[in-house]
Amino acid sequence: MKYSRYGITFHFMKEDDIELVRQWRNDPVVANNYEYREHITPDMQKTWFKSVNNINNLYTVIEYQGEKIGVINIKNIDWEKRECEGGIFLPDPKYHQTFIPAVISYITTEIIFCIFEWNVGHAHVLQENKNVQAFVKMLGYELMPGQEEVNNQLYQITRESFEKRSPKIKKAVSVLIGSEEKGILAIPADEFSDLLVLQWEAKVNTSRFITKSETTEEGRFYYFS
Repeated sequence: MKYSRYGITFHFMKEDDIELVRQWRNDPVVANNYEYREHITPDMQKTWFKSVNNINNLYTVIEYQGEKIGVINIKNIDWEKRECEGGIFLPDPKYHQTFIPAVISYITTEIIFCIFEWNVGHAHVLQENKNVQAFVKMLGYELMPGQEEVNNQLYQITRESFEKRSPKIKKAVSVLIGSEEKGILAIPADEFSDLLVLQWEAKVNTSRFITKSETTEEGRFYYFS
């Protein structure tokens, strides 16, 4: 399962990905943005993946220009309240001062509100991480009450806040990328028997933002506005 927009693709994380993700997560460039900074072993990584590889957590590997460059997670999903928490890391500093983190952050928030139609999104950001704070505030996240003196601060965004800002941000992203490419969610034919992928597909199928869907020999495709 993968979602593509603006030349960036989010691939559903598989077990084959987790060693690369472990290496990224242990990199000081990434680890210093987390409260937990201890070294993660292969066994720890396998245990972690088993705990999150379910319908309540969506972990994806980001691909850009044919290269795997980082991870997006949408975790701790509450299907009754329609709430979740999002996060991102890009280990290679060459991307940090480009438009890529902002575009990825926008696509992630769009997935939260326009594909799964959840009501509230959360994000934890370290107090000293001013760049990420700027990204989330641009999207409409607000610092939660009582978080001013907390090191790992909790931010929140609502559907209403995102929908208010989204048209201007979408236009800016389209100009920046030079494309108005629509979002496409693809389920490759070789994943038709993957029960977890089918669970996610069933959730996607309820979105009112789907403009078209089709099935080919290559797989099933959902097109979003």
